Amino acid sequence: MRRWRKNHPEEHLAESHLYYERNKDRVRARIAAYKASYPEVRRTCAQNRRARSLAAAGSFTTRAWIALVASYGNRCAYCGAAGPLHADHRIPLARGGTNTISNIIPACPRCNNRKHVLTEEEFRARLAAEAVKLLPSPEAG
Repeated sequence: MRRWRKNHPEEHLAESHLYYERNKDRVRARIAAYKASYPEVRRTCAQNRRARSLAAAGSFTTRAWIALVASYGNRCAYCGAAGPLHADHRIPLARGGTNTISNIIPACPRCNNRKHVLTEEEFRARLAAEAVKLLPSPEAG
């Protein structure tokens, strides 16, 4: 089957479209159930879709995101808060940053919203000026 798909990409695409049209509700339900079971996958897909809409280069996988979050101890890279984390861009997409894992840092919703379009360095300087305890970046140690 795999060999046939590789040798007949147009036919496979047509069959896939036909299957989707015939089973639209089942396919949508299966995808929704999968995304509900794996919220990290849903967030990664949403992040990559947003980056594509901004024409930002790159993407990252859920596995890479989970590994990155683990390297920060499952905590916000800025304030150390545990809980749900956002994929924050060190250099924001709005300022020409890429959507690669090397430009991503885990941030709690509060820090991510406060950072807005600042770079990581600008935001850390702002936090230091506000005398907020900072966590060192894993790369610095």
